[in-house]
Amino acid sequence: MNRQALIGFIKQKREFRDLDNKFVEKMLDSRLKGKKVEDLKPRDAEKMEKETRACLREVYGAFLTPKFFQREKFLHKLKSLNDTEGHIRILSLHLSTRERLPYYREIYQKIFAVTGEPSSILDLGCGLNPFSLPFMNLKDVRYYAVELAKPDADFIQRYFDKFKINGKAINMDLTEAENLPSADVCFMFKVIDTFEAIQWDVTAELMAKIKAKWIVAGFATKSLGGRKMIKPEKRQWFEKLIANRNYSVFEVENEVFYIIEGFMQTQDTCLRKLGFKATAMFSRTRC
Repeated sequence: MNRQALIGFIKQKREFRDLDNKFVEKMLDSRLKGKKVEDLKPRDAEKMEKETRACLREVYGAFLTPKFFQREKFLHKLKSLNDTEGHIRILSLHLSTRERLPYYREIYQKIFAVTGEPSSILDLGCGLNPFSLPFMNLKDVRYYAVELAKPDADFIQRYFDKFKINGKAINMDLTEAENLPSADVCFMFKVIDTFEAIQWDVTAELMAKIKAKWIVAGFATKSLGGRKMIKPEKRQWFEKLIANRNYSVFEVENEVFYIIEGFMQTQDTCLRKLGFKATAMFSRTRC
């Protein structure tokens, strides 16, 4: 069996069919650990297939509900941005946004009380979170939604286009992120643990590339379905990572949020102290 054939077998599961071959291959390589697919015995190839699917399920498939792939039907029925029930039905198709549903208004009120009302948002690993836009109570905002699977990004773009939202959906593997759009606020809701599962220590590299005044990172406090508590100690590495930045924390059921002063904000403060105006981009030098 060759590599492409094995990737094809892995993607036969519906939940993985929309993922790019390159990403599936990267996850396969993480299991092969230098071995060649062509040298694998049939039982070892089957083992690689199962282990790769388990990895893909952890970082992507586990969040999809059985009705996720009926999303086009729900988007077609969505009447307007004021159709709250219609938006809730779509948000319910993804486990992360479904768990957040009772708290969306509270979440955004607390975030924007710190960051101010943003004119632009960058949503990394967004899932279906752009459909929470009506809960943000923003008058006018430019929305950049970044998602791993191209069909998922295309679906979000159809939503933006249908209601003439000033938004752009971007298909990108964020472990290889380049040229991210700048924004007032960057959302990273329940994605950082996923990034680290794909590639250890990638979060530090990614955050260095984010051009935003504020970064809002959300972490699950319970396992999917709420059956098991996730200890705060699991986030200590992240708190060490942001120790040199100003940040505040708040919590809702199932999720804790860190509102972090972004690199642009930090540099802007430094430059004002020195009597200069901030520009759109800065070097990585801290003051």
